[in-house]
Amino acid sequence: MLISEFIDRTGFRPTEDYYHTEIEPEYNHSNLDKDAWCKQWKKNGGIQKAYDAMCKQAANDYAQVLTLQSRVKELEEHNGKLIDECNQLNVAKENLDDLHAEMIEMTVFIIEQAEKYGSNELREKAIEMMGEREYIAFKINHDLNLWQADKSLILDLLNQ
Repeated sequence: MLISEFIDRTGFRPTEDYYHTEIEPEYNHSNLDKDAWCKQWKKNGGIQKAYDAMCKQAANDYAQVLTLQSRVKELEEHNGKLIDECNQLNVAKENLDDLHAEMIEMTVFIIEQAEKYGSNELREKAIEMMGEREYIAFKINHDLNLWQADKSLILDLLNQ
């Protein structure tokens, strides 16, 4: 029996799910024809039983909705915290980038001062701040004079 035939015979409109899981299997296990089965179903309190079951299902569905709403709220709050943390990290990265730019400027200044005054101490400080390879690359890229110590450093780097 189709759900539309059931509705026409009983005047009751169940949910599709309830019809297919409860009413249809019950009908399929009987030996009665459609009309007789529908009359018996109504006489035996089928409508009330269906209403009760559908109300219970609706209550369960509502409880699930409330649970899901609660979970969504938790996830939204967690997401908000993650966004705040990301924003803080972005600010920290910007600050770090600014500090790095200042350090590069300071290192360039130290190299310039080392060149100007021939200071081995300033040269060593620049190498400490930049690293050996970057220091040599900077001097070559900016056409600065290579000191004997720089040439020795190049040879040491090539032999590594």
